[in-house]
Amino acid sequence: MAACPVLLGICLGVLVYGLGVGFAMHAAPVYIAEISPAEVRGTLVSAVEAVIVFGMFLGFFFGYVFSDISTLGWRFSVLVSGIFALIMEIGITFVPESPRFLVLQAVRCGGILGTADRPLNEAREALKFFRGAASYLDIEDELQRIYDEALNSVDRRVFRTRDTFQYPRPLVIGCGIVFLQQITGQPSVLYSATNIFKSAGFGSSAALSSVGLGVVKFIATLFTTWRVDKYGRRLLLFSGITMMAVSLALLGTAFLFQQCRVPETSVENCSENDLELPRAWAMLTVVALMVYVSGYQIGFGPISWLLISEVFPLNVRGPALALAAVVNFAANIIMTLTQEVLQETFTSCGVFYGYCSLAIVSIIFVWRVVPETKGKSLEEIEAELTGRLKKAPSQHNSQVSQTATPTLSFSSGH
Repeated sequence: MAACPVLLGICLGVLVYGLGVGFAMHAAPVYIAEISPAEVRGTLVSAVEAVIVFGMFLGFFFGYVFSDISTLGWRFSVLVSGIFALIMEIGITFVPESPRFLVLQAVRCGGILGTADRPLNEAREALKFFRGAASYLDIEDELQRIYDEALNSVDRRVFRTRDTFQYPRPLVIGCGIVFLQQITGQPSVLYSATNIFKSAGFGSSAALSSVGLGVVKFIATLFTTWRVDKYGRRLLLFSGITMMAVSLALLGTAFLFQQCRVPETSVENCSENDLELPRAWAMLTVVALMVYVSGYQIGFGPISWLLISEVFPLNVRGPALALAAVVNFAANIIMTLTQEVLQETFTSCGVFYGYCSLAIVSIIFVWRVVPETKGKSLEEIEAELTGRLKKAPSQHNSQVSQTATPTLSFSSGH
């Protein structure tokens, strides 16, 4: 009975921790996309994935460091995570709200006067902070563009999740990319990395091999962060998913040759700890794993979150992000829960071949559905995906004689 409060406390802590990770992980890419200039938006949003991967590497590393401490080891790992969380909490208090979000609030308040004056002034201050401008005049043109686009596209009511279905193309792109990100095997491969190394014959050094896997993921993510605004989103997705497909095909082929160390014992009747691969295939498995995680971090890993931060219209960005997050976590949970069943039903090689097929489907999806957003402002992307880009000229001609777009003005204190 004495253990019940401890277990309850652990469960509650894990629940709160998971909620915090979910909120921060999904809000950060959108926030960064909204505050970034178009020419470097890809680099800055992709840097989120680089930090996440670096954190995963630290998780593998500290797990290995504390693995010999039988009772308290996991507590030390949690303590390290708590220290980093505290640093983040302190840091975020010094960062202003997104200027686009503040403009959205101003438009929904009814214009540029009265109740809308305060959020617009805050938006001006925030944009000056993020651009490092010497004076407010340096950011007036950009803020006016943001305001004009918001005024033309934003409804004054607060949108709900069901309203996102009014924008089918952005919804298909955003939810489709995070769904395919999960069902191409990333959760299963990552969660079972240590077991895969054991199956490949690395034994006691399997945990350390997982640390090496984290290093490879980090290096690949740095490459994407460095080159995403030069090569574009589609090229990196094509390259990364192709690497994943080839690696999964190799992994599936390698595990066809899995054997049992115990003489005269079949693979089906063999203990998991006694399964191994011939030396050549074992080394190929390690190489394929490295290529797989590199491909994921070049393509799906950072680009998926970059795309969902770009494609959703400002009017429904919050609800649409929430829906994409639900799709992402639901797919992740399904893949995790079904991993063991799939392994027992189709064997490891069958599962890897299945993931390879889904990777090919993902390539087709990117080719037919995902647009290139490199170098475009969020307002330009929204106009293109919602169809307003084609209507803009005629609308402008019909409206220009009727009324002029309001010019922003702020309190004399600025």
